Amino acid sequence: MSGSEIINTTIEDIKPYLNSCSEDQLLFVIDSEIQKNYLDTLKDLQKVPGKKVLCYISMCGEEAKSFSEYEKMVNFFLEKGVHRNSKLIAIGGGAVTDVAGFFAATVLRGIRWWAVPTTLLGMVDASIGGKTALNSTFGKNLIGSFHMPEKVFIDESFLETLPEFELKSGLGEVIKYGMINVPLGDFLLENKASLKEIIFKCANYKNEITQGDFKEKGLRQVLNFGHTIGHAVEKIYNISHGESIFWGMYLILSLYGEEEDKKRLITLSKKVGSGFESPPWKNKTFPISDIMNFISKDKKRTSVESVNLILCTKAAGAEIYPEKLTVLETKLENKKDEFRTIQIEY
Repeated sequence: MSGSEIINTTIEDIKPYLNSCSEDQLLFVIDSEIQKNYLDTLKDLQKVPGKKVLCYISMCGEEAKSFSEYEKMVNFFLEKGVHRNSKLIAIGGGAVTDVAGFFAATVLRGIRWWAVPTTLLGMVDASIGGKTALNSTFGKNLIGSFHMPEKVFIDESFLETLPEFELKSGLGEVIKYGMINVPLGDFLLENKASLKEIIFKCANYKNEITQGDFKEKGLRQVLNFGHTIGHAVEKIYNISHGESIFWGMYLILSLYGEEEDKKRLITLSKKVGSGFESPPWKNKTFPISDIMNFISKDKKRTSVESVNLILCTKAAGAEIYPEKLTVLETKLENKKDEFRTIQIEY
């Protein structure tokens, strides 16, 4: 499976690509916040001679990945007469590219699509690799499809209007890449890299991994480091995806890793300036039964009794580790008092 073509450009310079594409109908799905901030630019982008252009303004954030939003999107485009030789262009954060990509994967059994991520999380992770999804009451991304965008256009100037909490969310995934890819982690630790350099190193690394294992049967699973517990933490405490992944990595390293690897995680977090200091459960409960309930429904479950965890050490890199749910629960119980006192000094 070939990966996406990752293109360093500006939003204005996407116009020639639209003019020259073979499809006669273009379907835009645009994040509502991006629509407000870039109204004139996006209006101009949709003026493509000789093509029928339809535009749907999507909810932003995780609310975009709901059944109701997906249904509205489907009904909107079907009513307008979408056909199988249409091309979809998704412009927005990771949640919007997720739901728009899922729409592209499923409407009329699939149409081609491009992604224009507008958040750091979207640029380094969510828009790369072809995972598209909706959320469920029982967990994140449990309804989805693999559908690779042909092109991913990255314009880092979008980050100038990104709220700080969204920027920090993206840094959680950057830290993950620094952990699972030792050379990338060393680069982050040893250099004063620009954000642009970091974005393209992470995006190209993920693109390379997903080309070799598109359906996540093997190596691609290492990209889930921190996600199994992290998704549960995200749901329970209603925090950003990136922050939840950081604490998911911290918990896994506390349960299975070496102290030096936990220190590397914290050092990377400090180096990129994430500001993740206190866990979301500080001064709250740490409900292991709720955590295990979400994990038991996680898409990385390998059997009734087991789940694939991703362990990560500098010595061995990232590896897939099948674990029994009962063993994981016991380990969490044994460490819960220690977890309540976590505090990272910046």
